[in-house]
Amino acid sequence: MEHYDLVVIGGGPAGYAAAIRGIDFGKRVCLIERDKVGGAGVYNGALSSKTLWEVSNRVSFINDTLTTDGRDPYEVAWQDVQKTVNEAKFERKFQYAVHLKLLQEGLKNGQLVYERGEASFVNPHELSICHEGQCKSVKGDHFIIATGSTPRHLPQYDIDENYILTSDGIEHIEDYPESMVIVGAGVIGCEYATIFANLGKTKVYIIDRQSRILPYEDEDISQLISTNLEHKGVTIHHNATLERMEVVDGVVEYELSYPNKENEIIRVQKALLSIGREPNTALGLEKVGVPISDRGTIIANDTQTVVPHIYAVGDVTGGISLVNMAEIEARHAVEKIFDNKQETINSDNVCTIMFLQ
Repeated sequence: MEHYDLVVIGGGPAGYAAAIRGIDFGKRVCLIERDKVGGAGVYNGALSSKTLWEVSNRVSFINDTLTTDGRDPYEVAWQDVQKTVNEAKFERKFQYAVHLKLLQEGLKNGQLVYERGEASFVNPHELSICHEGQCKSVKGDHFIIATGSTPRHLPQYDIDENYILTSDGIEHIEDYPESMVIVGAGVIGCEYATIFANLGKTKVYIIDRQSRILPYEDEDISQLISTNLEHKGVTIHHNATLERMEVVDGVVEYELSYPNKENEIIRVQKALLSIGREPNTALGLEKVGVPISDRGTIIANDTQTVVPHIYAVGDVTGGISLVNMAEIEARHAVEKIFDNKQETINSDNVCTIMFLQ
């Protein structure tokens, strides 16, 4: 059984940063990823959604000029939008693959080992890694959990990634929907509303349970974004409660209720659930005594769990869900392990990043 100084579970931005920092200290590192290196930072997440936003922003800029001059708006086929996004993902995937290969070939004594598979704790110092029906075990002195998160689901709705979608499915639709409702008026929901409003082919609705979108931002920012979205034709259902949502006659029908008002029923082609993300914690943590919070996140103090040699970083801890913060936490954890770093992470003055208008 192979034994490592550091075992990193998860090959997204946080996990990859942790593995590279471990190499910096001359340690033997095992990086485990169940799917694709890069994680949500590349696929169905930061890179892909921001590439979508960039394309949509350019289309919107061109059309603002054309329509001012009285000309017909410019249209870009959805397949061309997807091609641009896929090219961006492929480029980043290729960079990861080449970098991994160069590291594995250039480092001595197998200092970096990449394992593909689903990891689960057997005991506090041993993991089982299973892939395509084959399992193996590895041991480690230290572990960093960087398994990220997945879109949150609501059990009462049939999320088929065809009619009712999450951010995992929205980029794989076959064409622009004529209409779409977005459930959730936080950052991600407003970003996708901006994207499809900019592209100009989809009537967009947003369901907002509160009196204003982006409720955690200052009121003037919320009002500015709301005004810009409505100027683009987006309908925002303020103070609305989603009573039901189901597929009826090949479209999505949703019913809203309002305080002191009658219910409203609307039909759209697609629905996008944007109600947050859930941490990926199915790792057999109960076997090793790592506690999970009521929100489903791994409880950690400055990246360290109550099991001293097990650390958790990135989305899985429920902290600030930004790629750069996940990478900072990952490097910080490695430095605590191998360099006895005493300074704690201070996230009091982290920028809020929103791709809107």
